[in-house]
Amino acid sequence: MTVFKIGGAMLLAALLPASAFAGGRVGALECHLSGNGPTILVENQTVDCAFASDQGGRPAHYAGTLTKIGANISVNGNSELLWGVVAATSKIGPGALAGDYVGPAASAKVGLGAGAAALVGGSDRTFSLQPLNVEGGVGLGFTAGVENLTLVYVSDRLAPKMRHRHFRAAHLG
Repeated sequence: MTVFKIGGAMLLAALLPASAFAGGRVGALECHLSGNGPTILVENQTVDCAFASDQGGRPAHYAGTLTKIGANISVNGNSELLWGVVAATSKIGPGALAGDYVGPAASAKVGLGAGAAALVGGSDRTFSLQPLNVEGGVGLGFTAGVENLTLVYVSDRLAPKMRHRHFRAAHLG
């Protein structure tokens, strides 16, 4: 069954709609990752995220899971992940990023890490999280395969404080 999931995710990643890559950058998504024990082939972490629009306003709060499937050998402590968010429209309402995102990804980490991924999803698969993600925290490992991020809008709590507000505007645009 896992082989079918991996194959399906890879096929879906190859057929991602161009509408998710059309348009421009609309903000940044910063996620705090829970960490995990040693993993091989499949890595799962819970995420607590804040989306900050480039147009300002209060950050939106999202929670969810990040799953990586493929060549994966890693051990991760608590860490942070920062994405640029691209959409065909600049009007992003509350909860608009909720949904599943999938795409190819590769990363390496020795304490601090860096990776490349192009994930598409959200409302009608109209959002793209790209092009590079920056990850910091305690950990060691590498990953190459398919990444899946599931986000749920959390309307009843304030978003976690974004630690990299200066970085998001200056380097992800």
